[in-house]
Amino acid sequence: MKIALDELRQKMVATLTKNLSQEDAETVAEVLLWADMSGVRPMGIAKMIGSEPVQDQKATAPVEVIRNTKLSRLISAHGAPAPLVSRQATDVAIQKAKEHGFGMVGVNGTFTSSCALSYYVDRIAEQGLIGIVMSRAGGSMAPFGSADPLFGTNPMAYGFPTADEPVVFDMTTSSMTWTGLVLAKAHGERLPEGVAIDKHGNPTTDPAEALEGAMFPFDGGYKGSGLSMLVEIMSGPLVSSAYCDYQTTQDYGGIFIAIDPELLVDTEKFKAEMSDMVKKIKSSRKQKDVDEIRLPGERARAMREEAQKTGMVEVDEMVLRQLGYIE
Repeated sequence: MKIALDELRQKMVATLTKNLSQEDAETVAEVLLWADMSGVRPMGIAKMIGSEPVQDQKATAPVEVIRNTKLSRLISAHGAPAPLVSRQATDVAIQKAKEHGFGMVGVNGTFTSSCALSYYVDRIAEQGLIGIVMSRAGGSMAPFGSADPLFGTNPMAYGFPTADEPVVFDMTTSSMTWTGLVLAKAHGERLPEGVAIDKHGNPTTDPAEALEGAMFPFDGGYKGSGLSMLVEIMSGPLVSSAYCDYQTTQDYGGIFIAIDPELLVDTEKFKAEMSDMVKKIKSSRKQKDVDEIRLPGERARAMREEAQKTGMVEVDEMVLRQLGYIE
């Protein structure tokens, strides 16, 4: 159902101040709303329900800088909400890249996912930088040939600046998101064939059984598994976070990279050529039954602009009811 943006934001901030300051609650609400406004509902306000709602997360200690160089930083969140620390990590990566051409920030010790990674890479690209972000959570996906949920859903995203709007791509390397499974169970929906297995390793279309079992990589094969392993490494061992562990629930990791194109080429020339690439792709010959060639992130941006224009956003009604935002 559609709900007024300002009304929803106020309700979310009020809920999030349970364990966060007003400023931090506003930051988390911004990240979650970005996803709902982009049409990526499993990564939005839906993160405030289920077994690990964002508002129930409380840091056991202040966010700590473990290692710091002019190009990098490692942060331990100590259980702080991932969207909050991820936003902080993104801004540090941007600052370092602007000062030195490259910035890489690793985060460990968060609890639950960083939400829509497109938010962070878009934020980086809007600064004229190249953004690459990856994150892992508790194990929920089986590597190729395995029946154990050793990998997280392991999303990855990139963002590139252009002379116009950034080119942004965001994907999970699993067949679907964890929250997508939770929502499917809540709505009594079945899963497509070939998406998941139960705890015994048998194929299942029951989301409840899949939650206790494992999902497959997005392509069901070794290529998707290989990409997921890349994310597992980059946001696991490389940032001193858990890895290949489906019993750890409070040590998720992420990595946030910002690169200044100026390291290799003139930035304005790069942005102009990126815009030219976009134009060439969109004006290329269309396949049959294709009305428009869309680039990654284009539809989501149009949805956000429409939400901002109308002041309304589409949100799962069941989620709103569980949060007590509607009767």
